[in-house]
Amino acid sequence: MKSVKELNPAIIEIIEDAIKAPSGHNTQPWKFEVDEMRIIIKPDFARSLKVVDADNHALFISLGCALENLILSAKAHRFNPSVTMNFTNDKNEISIALSKSEIDQKDALYDYISMRQCTRSAYEAKSVEESILRQLRDSAINEDTEVIFITSKTEIADLESFIVEGSNLQFNNRQFVNELVSWIRFSKRSAEKLRDGIWSASMGMPGIGKRIGSVIMKHLVSAQSEARRWKKLISKSAGFALFISNKNGRENWVRLGQSFQRFALTATQLKLKHAHVNMPCEENPVRQKIIQHFNILNDKQPLLLIRFGYGEVMPYSFRRSVEEVLVNYQNG
Repeated sequence: MKSVKELNPAIIEIIEDAIKAPSGHNTQPWKFEVDEMRIIIKPDFARSLKVVDADNHALFISLGCALENLILSAKAHRFNPSVTMNFTNDKNEISIALSKSEIDQKDALYDYISMRQCTRSAYEAKSVEESILRQLRDSAINEDTEVIFITSKTEIADLESFIVEGSNLQFNNRQFVNELVSWIRFSKRSAEKLRDGIWSASMGMPGIGKRIGSVIMKHLVSAQSEARRWKKLISKSAGFALFISNKNGRENWVRLGQSFQRFALTATQLKLKHAHVNMPCEENPVRQKIIQHFNILNDKQPLLLIRFGYGEVMPYSFRRSVEEVLVNYQNG
């Protein structure tokens, strides 16, 4: 097996940018292979969330986020990326062929890859100007994805009931809570060692250690306390973006991830914070209510709900190294 040191330094930097993408519970469910000037992204099903993401749609959305970062980074490094997706039979891969470019095609969003974060704290009670909302809408458009923006007080009040219902279903589900707790890193030491999962500091929690943190999450946090917490977060949010996949399939989920990542990077560029509020999309009975409420037709699926607003930067979650996610190269 080849050493990572033999790789083109630009390839290493491109993969480093790709793995800064968001993923459910920061599981980082991806593997990368390098074949000369071709990078292949594959799902790492060992890191799937079997309870909250049983059909793996969120996993493939995360691959789409990584793909969009990779494309932006490749262009910034003066490569032309050519993407081929293959999700037939047992094949699950996104292949990106890189050819040298003679022109500078760097996208301004590239500069915000390292700055972007899912900011889980409460935001300022401040509205977003229509011109900025327009830029967010434009950033999220692609042929496979629709986005509904929810910004009025009436619309947000309607949405709150779906969010709370989804949260109640999840926090009354012991399997969901156990899965969530398994991905929370309750101390900086644990977060730095594992370099995945949700660092408790990024949620505004003190470092309390795994044992105490697990007891609190499993026995003291309830559906009722979570509902109260979400109502406070919702009341301080400037708006919500509901991402809808026009078809329900792996390639469509990847495209939705690309759409969301451009939205997230644009929000960062515009000094807006954002975070996932996926409970009503993850719980199918609530998702069906959302479909009816927003009159979503033709089997389209609302798969991602994002809140946004103005707020402070929180501690960043960690990422694994390139060596840890490359499957056909070794460190040394």
